Amino acid sequence: MDEISELRQREVETYFNVIARGGSDRLIRARSFHNLGEYTADDFDQVATLLDDADASGSFAFLGRDAARYGNVISRLADAGHEIVLHGHRHVACGDLPYETAHQNLSLGIEAIEDAGGVTPAGFFSPLQDLSQGTLDAADELGLEWLLGKTDGDVPAGITLIEPQNPYDLVLLNRGESPGETFEELDAVTEPGAAFLFHPNMLEYYDALAEFETWVDETEPVSIESYVDDGGVGIVLDAMRPLRIE
Repeated sequence: MDEISELRQREVETYFNVIARGGSDRLIRARSFHNLGEYTADDFDQVATLLDDADASGSFAFLGRDAARYGNVISRLADAGHEIVLHGHRHVACGDLPYETAHQNLSLGIEAIEDAGGVTPAGFFSPLQDLSQGTLDAADELGLEWLLGKTDGDVPAGITLIEPQNPYDLVLLNRGESPGETFEELDAVTEPGAAFLFHPNMLEYYDALAEFETWVDETEPVSIESYVDDGGVGIVLDAMRPLRIE
């Protein structure tokens, strides 16, 4: 039998842990779409245009395992002034990762994005948000400048840790709130100093793109890179499939 890599194994375990929480038929269908719907270059261009039209910018998250698929997209987004963010090589929960596995996940992801799009990510957005001490140390060793997530560990002096606003879009929509209710709740906590996570693929699934566009127009969010340097309202956009078996 062929050997299964540790990162592939952990990616599958990460998603099985999410599925084990259960849910309604509606939620299971949404999660199935999340893992099957492939965001296209045109889709990314539409989101970038939406931001550009509002004089906004964003941080777009990519997985190393999909970087070659999106190489031209990564280059175009970076050339347009948006930030490219590492989401790991594979979509792996990082709350309990030892240093060696975390280092492999981050370093392979950085290398894949560099090779595909000619961009070196400065930040890492952690799947499921938790960060182990091993992940913090690996990120520091690899020269990452900021992390989006939360931790009980000791954050290295050279790294800025940003905790995103919770609950975020997908949590609210998955639990049955309408697009209007979701963005009413997000509007209530939108203020300078807040950082938001959005999933444009799932906003489309839940017919919430119009509400998102209104939020962008009114908020004029910025990439996390700009947020760290100059303040404002930060935004990370994640349209990656959480699970890819192949």
